[in-house]
Order: sequence, then C-alpha cells, then structure tokens
Amino acid sequence: MSHSLFHENVTTCEECDHVNSIPPLKGGDRFRCQHCGHILISVHKHVSARILGVGLSSLLMLALAMSFSFLGFSSNGIDRTVSLFQTLSVLLGLGHLVLGAIISLALFVFPIVYLSSALFLVWSFQNKYVLKSAQRYCVRWIIVLQPWLMVDVFLVGILVALVKVNSLADISLELSFWAFCGYVLLLLKTVTLIDKRWLWNKVAGQATEHEVEQGTAKKQNLIGCHFCGATLSRDAHHCDRCGHSVHSRRPNSLMTTSALLIASLVMYIPANVFPIMQTTFLGSTEPSTIMGGVLLLWTLESYPVALIILFASVVIPIAKMLALAWLCWQCCYPSQRLTKQKIKLYKMTELVGRWSMIDVFVVAILTSLVQMGNLVSIFPGPAVLSFTAVIVFTMLAAMSFDPRLLWDKDDGPKAASLEGEKVE
Repeated sequence: MSHSLFHENVTTCEECDHVNSIPPLKGGDRFRCQHCGHILISVHKHVSARILGVGLSSLLMLALAMSFSFLGFSSNGIDRTVSLFQTLSVLLGLGHLVLGAIISLALFVFPIVYLSSALFLVWSFQNKYVLKSAQRYCVRWIIVLQPWLMVDVFLVGILVALVKVNSLADISLELSFWAFCGYVLLLLKTVTLIDKRWLWNKVAGQATEHEVEQGTAKKQNLIGCHFCGATLSRDAHHCDRCGHSVHSRRPNSLMTTSALLIASLVMYIPANVFPIMQTTFLGSTEPSTIMGGVLLLWTLESYPVALIILFASVVIPIAKMLALAWLCWQCCYPSQRLTKQKIKLYKMTELVGRWSMIDVFVVAILTSLVQMGNLVSIFPGPAVLSFTAVIVFTMLAAMSFDPRLLWDKDDGPKAASLEGEKVE
C-alpha cells in the first residue's frame, strides 16, 4: 500500500478561511478545499527528480537561447540579426533604462532566481548539512516570483511583433528562437510541479496541530497562514513554520486595493493618449497609439493578432479594474449573487492580468530588431512606461485584495459548498 507523500493533518484555505482536514495523499492526488473547491495541495509522483530534470533542462535551453542569433531582419538588401541578449542591450544603449530593466527582470533575473531556488531546494533535501534558513529564503523567493514569470507572454509578444513588422521586411526565426520556445515550455512545466504547501512541509516539517471543527479559522479563534497554509492560534503574529506575518484578514485590504486601482486608472489615461511606439520610415516619423496599432493590424487583415492586442491591451485592463472595483464594493454592500461566482471573477482577474504585458514586449522586440537609421527604425513611445505601470498596479491590486472578505459577507445557507475531495 502506498504511503502518504504529504505529512500534515490540517490546513487553512487562503481564499475562504475554511479549515480542512487532510487525508493521506499519494502521488497524483490533488486536495480541494471542502468549502470553496480551491485546490490546496498537489502531490506529484517522483516530484524531486522531475523538478531537477525539468529545471536543469530549462536553464540549459536558456543558455542556448542566449548563445546564438534569435531573430533576423531583412529590408532593401540590408540584413540584421539580433540575439536574445541584444534585445536588452539595444534598449539600454538607446537610453530606455526602465524598459530595459523590465525586460531583464522578465527574461533573465526572475526565471533564473526561480529555477535556481527550486533546484537548490531539491538538492538540499538530500543534504542534511544545508542551513534551514537558506531553504526558507528559497521557498519565499519561489512563492513571491511565481506571479511575475512572464516568459510565455514574451513568446506571444514575439509572434505579434513579427506580424506587425512583416509588411516592412522579411523576418527569419533563428536557432535561438526554438531554444527559447523549449525554455518557455520547460519553465512552465517546472511551475506546475511546485506546490508551496509541499515545499514548506519538506523544509520546515508539519505545522502545529490544533483541535479543529468544520468552519472558518476565524470562528474557531485560529488564523490561517496564507503563505504556507499552516493553522495558528488567534494571538499569533508570525507563523511558527515559515516566519511570515499572519493576520486573520489582510490589514487595509480594501483601502490598498482601491488606492492601486485609482493609480492604475490615472496611468491608463496617458497610456492611451500618448504614442506607445514611434516608427521612422524613409526619414519621416509616425507615432502609434495602442488603438492605432490595433486599427493598423485590422486594415492589414491581421484579424487574429489585432484581436489579441485589443483584448490584452484594452479590454483586459479595463475589465480587471472594473471587476476589482465591483468586488471591493461587494465586500461592503453584498448582492444576492453567490459568493462562488464572485470568487471565479476574482480568479479570472488574477489569471489574465499579466497578459496585458504583450504590447510592452512587442515594443521592446521591435525596438531591438528594427534599427536601420532613417531607412526604417522603431523606438518606444512615452506611453510604454505608463502602460507598464497600469499592468503592475492592477496585478498588485489583485494581490492585495483579500477574497476571504467576500466569504465574511456570505449568508451561509444560500451559498453552495463542495465536499472535500481528492482528484485522481
């Protein structure tokens, strides 16, 4: 009979504050919250070996992607190739330091730190001399950086950029591009293998056990740590296991979310009024706004790409701001709509927010690729930083929103609930 791969009896859901009793889990099991259905724990077979193999392969593919030519550009007999690293160096050389920093963080710094931390943890599980403090820092980095991994968004941005510039020149996909595709797929696979509760269980052992009943932690004078899933006594200020500060509800959650939404709305105005990209062709410069780019792609009959940019750069930011504002309102003045429907809306805002970065990555790619003096050149416009600020503010707003506040306003009997289950 298979033994359990996850040694813990109780955990608290970070989305609804419900305390869950954990049954024995073996490889391939997923445990859902008994109340809201949120996946709390995913246990994978041979997970350490798989993280090691996939993580090392991802870093190898990144090294290959940086070693050769990435994209080729040919116009009027003039050829130009750029490497992945030149995407960053061209932006820095043109004085776009902030945009260059964003690209370096998205492509190199965050993914490398994430993968290195995961690989170090897997190695340290077999080495008893490794300091526990080093392991704890690695787990923290993994949890904090995961929402900001955007290499898949960058890959889609490359494809959109190629369609945009196709009318100006011939584009070729070089060897490093295919290595980069492998890097993206392997990194995403690594992310799916990592479960934060499993990591904390391996690094710091089981959390302190408590006598619990069905219901929320708050009603039982307990606090659930949203960082590692441990259940603590009500008077705790820091988690005994992970050391993170704990609160029954995030302090000033609605105020912080509202402030970030207002900031994103303010920045959204210049992001759409000013040009996001400037194209120089045969000595004349033509600015292009976000909507201008969508209309240009539509006139070129690139309908799928035009719709991608429209949804990613226009519809998603507006919809996310409206959705989060409505959820904040529901925390104060709840409607009769089921709480689970509101939670689904909240999850959607978390899922789609980072895809708005496509337009920023498109500008960065075109700037590094199309640099041929007065013949044809592309430069970032002043709206790039404003639009980046909109994306960052809306992502932070979603992170600062506490979904447990929605359940606090739930009237209980009207809300449907799921039975706790393991999904094979």
